[in-house]
Amino acid sequence: MSDDTRTSSGADTATAAAPAPAPPDEFVPPITGRKRTLALVVVLTGFVLDLLDITIVNVALPSIRDGINATASTMQWLVAGYALAFASTLIISGRLGDIVGVRRMFLIGVAGFTFTSLLAGIAQTPEQLIVLRFLQGAMGAVMVPQVYTLIQLLYAPKERGKAFAAMSAALAFGTVGGPLVGALLTTANVAGLGWRSIFLVNVPIGIAAFIAARALLPESARRRDRLDLVGAALITVAVLLIVYPLVQGREQDWPVWTYASMAGGLAVFAVFVLHQRARTESPLVPMSLFRHRSFNSGLVVVFLFQGAVMSFFLVITIYLQIGVGFSILRAGLSGLPWDIAVPLLGWLSARAITPKLGRVGLQIGLLLLIGSMLWFMWVIHATPQVSIWQLLAPMFVGGAGMGMTFPPLMGYSLHDVPGEQAGSASGVVNANYQIGVTLGIAACGTLFFSLLAVQAPAAVDDVAPRLRADLVATGVSDAQAGQIGERFRDCLTTQLHAADPTLAPAGCDSASLAAGGGDTTARVIEERAFETSQVSFQRAMVGTLWYSVISFALALLGSFLLPRR
Repeated sequence: MSDDTRTSSGADTATAAAPAPAPPDEFVPPITGRKRTLALVVVLTGFVLDLLDITIVNVALPSIRDGINATASTMQWLVAGYALAFASTLIISGRLGDIVGVRRMFLIGVAGFTFTSLLAGIAQTPEQLIVLRFLQGAMGAVMVPQVYTLIQLLYAPKERGKAFAAMSAALAFGTVGGPLVGALLTTANVAGLGWRSIFLVNVPIGIAAFIAARALLPESARRRDRLDLVGAALITVAVLLIVYPLVQGREQDWPVWTYASMAGGLAVFAVFVLHQRARTESPLVPMSLFRHRSFNSGLVVVFLFQGAVMSFFLVITIYLQIGVGFSILRAGLSGLPWDIAVPLLGWLSARAITPKLGRVGLQIGLLLLIGSMLWFMWVIHATPQVSIWQLLAPMFVGGAGMGMTFPPLMGYSLHDVPGEQAGSASGVVNANYQIGVTLGIAACGTLFFSLLAVQAPAAVDDVAPRLRADLVATGVSDAQAGQIGERFRDCLTTQLHAADPTLAPAGCDSASLAAGGGDTTARVIEERAFETSQVSFQRAMVGTLWYSVISFALALLGSFLLPRR
C-alpha cells in the first residue's frame, strides 16, 4: 500500500471519527440545571402573584366594604379596574419585552406590582384603592407576557412541556387556591390587618422574587425597533371598548350602550389590523404570526378553554357560598382536589402522555373536563344541599383534565413562533386569554343570574305549600298564612331577580313578613326562604354548567386543527 493511500485512509478515518458539528439552528439554553429550575420558579412566582390578586380580592370584598365604608359600586370597580388595566396593556407589554428585553420588563413588572400592593395595603379611602387596583392590573400585565417568553428562552421546544406543566400547576393554584388563601388571610386577621393582608402578603414575596430574578434570569436579545404608538393606542381603545361593557353589563342590565361599545371595539380592532398590515417596520403585532396554523388554532382553543375554566369557578363559588351556605373556607377547601390533580396530570402529560399520544392527550383532557361538568350536574341535580364529599371526585377529574390540556396547549400555541417574535406572541396569547376569560365570566354570570330569576317562581311554588302548612302549625290562621305566602312569593321573586340576590328587598326580612306572628313564625319563614333560594340556585347551577360543557366541546373540536405532534 502506498504512502498516499495510507495517508488518505488515515484522513478518512480521522474525519469519520470526528463529531459532527452542531446544526446552526440548534437550541442552546442560556442557563441549565438547577439554576434554570430556580429561574422557572421565580418566573412562575410572578405569574401566581397576578392570579392570586385577581381571585383573592373577590373573597375579601365584604371585609373591604366594612373596613373603608366602600359602596357596591366601589366593590365592582376593585375587580373591574384590575381586569380593564390588565387586558388593555398586555399586547403593548409583550411587544416592549421584544424591544427592551424580557428580563428588564419582568423586573419592572415585579417591582411595580410589589410597590402598588404595598400602597393598596395601606390605602385609606375607596378612591385610593380603586386607583391602585388599576395600577396593579397594569403592572400585572407587564409581568405576565414575559413569563411565556422566558419559558421559550429557557427551554428547547421538546422541553417546554415540562415547564408548561409547572405553569399549569401555578395556574390551578392561583385560580382554585386563591379563594382559599384569601379566606385564610382574611379570617386569620394577622396583626389586626384583616383584608389589608391580602395585598401586603405580596410585598415580601415580590421583594424576594425581584432579588432572585436579578440574579438568575438571562436577558434576551433586544431589537432596535420603535414601539408602534398608533397601533398601541388603537389596540388599547379596542380592548377597553370590548372589555368594559363585559365587566359592567350585567350589573346595569345590559343597556344599549354596552352593545354599542362592543360593536365600536370590534370596529377599532378592524382598523388596528389594517394598520398592522400596512406597517412594514416594527408592527405591534407581526401579521406573520398568523401564518402559523398552530398559533391560530391555539388561540381558539385557549380562548374557549380558559373562559370555561374561569367562569366555572366563578359560578361554583357563588353557588356553594350563597346557594348552599358553605363558609368561605369550606368553599375554598372543596377545590383542593382540582389543585392536586392539575400538577399531577400535568407532570404525567409532559413526561409520558403528550410524547406518546401527541394531540390526543390534550383531547383526552378536554373530554375529562366535559365529563367532570356532567358529573357536577348529576351531583347538584340530586340534591340542593350538596356536601363537600360529593364534590371531591368531579373536582379531581376536572383538575386532571386541566392538567392534561394546559401544558401541551401552550406548547402547541407557541411552538412555531420565532424567538424574536416571542414577546408579541405572548402578548397576543395573554390578551386573547384575558378577553376569553372576561367574556366567559360575563356570559356565564349573565346566564347563571338569568336562570336564577327564571327559576324563582317555580321554586316558590314548590316551597309555598310547606310554608303554609308550617305557618298553620305555629298557630297562624289559614287566611293570614295565605297573605304571608303571597308576600313571601313577591319578596323572594324580587330578591332572586336582583343584581345581588343575597340582599332581601326593603320590608322583606323574616320579621317583617311574620307580621307580628312572633319568633317562631319568623324562623319558619326564614327557613323556607333559604330552602327556596337553595332550590333556585340548584336549578340555575345545573343549567349554567351546560355553558362549560359546550365551551369545552367547542375547544375539543378546535383542537383537531392543531398539529398531530
